[in-house]
Amino acid sequence: MKQWLFFIFSSSFVKSILRIGGVWLLILGGLWFYLKFYSRPDAIQEMPELKGMKLTEAQDVLESLGLEMIHLDSIYSRKGRAFEVIEQVPPFGSKIKSGRRIYVTTYRSTPPFEKIGIREGQEPGIARVILENKGFEVVEVLEPNVALVGRVIRLENSKGDVLTPDQRLPKGSQVRLVSGTTTNERVGVPSLVGLTLEEVRVELMKAKLSLGLVEYAASVEDNRDSLRATVLEQHLKPTMQKTMAAGTEIDLYLGLRWDSGRKN
Repeated sequence: MKQWLFFIFSSSFVKSILRIGGVWLLILGGLWFYLKFYSRPDAIQEMPELKGMKLTEAQDVLESLGLEMIHLDSIYSRKGRAFEVIEQVPPFGSKIKSGRRIYVTTYRSTPPFEKIGIREGQEPGIARVILENKGFEVVEVLEPNVALVGRVIRLENSKGDVLTPDQRLPKGSQVRLVSGTTTNERVGVPSLVGLTLEEVRVELMKAKLSLGLVEYAASVEDNRDSLRATVLEQHLKPTMQKTMAAGTEIDLYLGLRWDSGRKN
């Protein structure tokens, strides 16, 4: 016990305590200076408002403040100005330090393309919702069609060209949704022999009739042949008298020029 007391009050113990204390003071002092330099309180500034600026303008503002801009994403809107900043992180008014990355979102310059995805026979109300959710402008059109009353007949673009389910259009494009309806109107049947399928579609629209089953002769082997094929037979004979209900389907048999007709 006496030895411990003698050691505690000895000069060597006091020197050890002073050395340890000095080391801790150096560590804490160095840590204080490091944190003060790292935090750089003099570099803290307020985040500017970037919304509404063009992307290049926002970049110039951030660079002048010693901040780095990251163009995070772009969103399409028909009413939006291309490359206009619509979102920023951190938000306006935040306290930030120089050198920090600032993330911005802008309107895109060109609309993305969306797949049509609507097929003949679907319910028009559901088809309209699907198309509008994809960003298309939908115009509904009724057309007499006995077989597809209350169902989608086809889709067209603003020029009247028929759209396929797998076709893609830019968001914001106008799509005509043609669906079937009943009518008491009577119409005549035009002669379709010798016409291509695209020409038939035009004639049937004029006559207020519908395209039914389409069959091809064995000579039609690929898509190129089908584009050149013409009508060899139609199941309803041409008549100038208005004897058919508007919307009646016309079945066709198509082949190439040298085909003479259906072979039984």
